[in-house]
Amino acid sequence: MCSLPMARYYIIKDAYQKALYTRNGQLLVGDPDSENCEPEKVCVLPNRGLDRSKVPIFLGIQGGSCCLACVKTREGPLLQLEDVNIEDLYKGGEQTTRFTFFQRSLGSAFRLEAAACPGWFLCGPAEPQQPVQLIKESEPSTRTEFYFEQSR
Repeated sequence: MCSLPMARYYIIKDAYQKALYTRNGQLLVGDPDSENCEPEKVCVLPNRGLDRSKVPIFLGIQGGSCCLACVKTREGPLLQLEDVNIEDLYKGGEQTTRFTFFQRSLGSAFRLEAAACPGWFLCGPAEPQQPVQLIKESEPSTRTEFYFEQSR
């Protein structure tokens, strides 16, 4: 678990109340009650090196030992989990932009925009038990809306 006092833990759910969970190194969305998945407690820390008015955050899983990252490819940006400690990102060790997401408020929901790829947002899959991905989107949709439930 992250030892920093400002770390907050959340269960993140999509617009259909399906929770994020990990399986085989992938971040998926599923119904914990019917699909035998354990919701991931996502550690959230601010990125102090970017404009705070855009609410830049790091998203760590597995106690903060893995973080979501935006990786640029020829086909477009991909979302992947990388073995990097969220506390190291918070301390500003390596280049942290690809691990940063801007948390945009939509009432009680949020959209998570990849700081390294403006206009690309975290997106829930169309089918259950499929990986979360990044999509280019100009207008909000239910697939890019997420809810943060504080967890302990």
